[in-house]
Amino acid sequence: MRHLFMTTAPLAVGLLAMTPGRLWAATEPAATEPAGTAGTQDPASAGTEDLEGTGAFGSATTLDDTEGTDATELTISAGALGSTGNARALALTANGNFRLRRGIHQFGAIALANFARAAVAPETDSETTVNNVQGRLRYDVFVHPNVSLFAMATGRHDPFQQLDLRLNVDPGVAFYILNEAKHRLWTEVGYDFQYDVRTDEAVFETNDEGAFIVDADGNRDRVEDRTFTNHAARVFGGYANSINENFTFSTGVEYLQSVLELQRFRVNWDVGLTAQLVNRLSLATTFTLRFDNAPLPGVREVDTITAVSLVYRFF
Repeated sequence: MRHLFMTTAPLAVGLLAMTPGRLWAATEPAATEPAGTAGTQDPASAGTEDLEGTGAFGSATTLDDTEGTDATELTISAGALGSTGNARALALTANGNFRLRRGIHQFGAIALANFARAAVAPETDSETTVNNVQGRLRYDVFVHPNVSLFAMATGRHDPFQQLDLRLNVDPGVAFYILNEAKHRLWTEVGYDFQYDVRTDEAVFETNDEGAFIVDADGNRDRVEDRTFTNHAARVFGGYANSINENFTFSTGVEYLQSVLELQRFRVNWDVGLTAQLVNRLSLATTFTLRFDNAPLPGVREVDTITAVSLVYRFF
């Protein structure tokens, strides 16, 4: 599946994650304010990762009100899960999220990494089942308390999606219908530029055992281009609600429609619930669904991730 994006929300790191076709997977983040094309949510703090109609906007009515939204936030998460004996598995995950808001300016950065190996029987060798690294940078300027202009860049390395690199650049505008500290409803519209660098497994033909097929001269049979570029329109809708001081709910849906090939589109959906355990420590549960109607050969159209995470907020 392809990437998912959003920015200002805290990061949750997921263990106990499961993706179709893989034994183990790790979740991606979610947020409470506009974010990116990957459509991921980070529930262990305030909602879903990144973003927010037209018409009469919500609460704040003057630029001076934005001073109350100043914030400096840093969350990190790391975890591991191991199993030995009849079934052997090891999963490692780590991520960090930083958000800085001063007046009308906001900057966010997210980084995360997931790795897992597993064997389904005592006599079989363990195999790598998850291996991805992701990062995102985003800058917003609030031209109105309920409107921001943003630019975002996201990178992803994920061999299981046959990607050495996926780079997305996303400028756009976010509209906040509700823009309260603990209650947000918003939508984002913008443009998405996607640049993929594919793995050898995607570029060259392989046999049933996964070995590359070569001709008499030892040359591999090329079936796909090494790089791929796409231009798309992007629409996102998000909702986050701090039900009370101990619980937070967030959800978001992202739609990406290619303007080059009308049959090519992607949908990302995230939902998260966070419960504060003690002081700055929270327990988060998240569910992510990603749909790509035109994936590479051998890559499934739908991926889902369900995760439980422990997240610590420094400030």
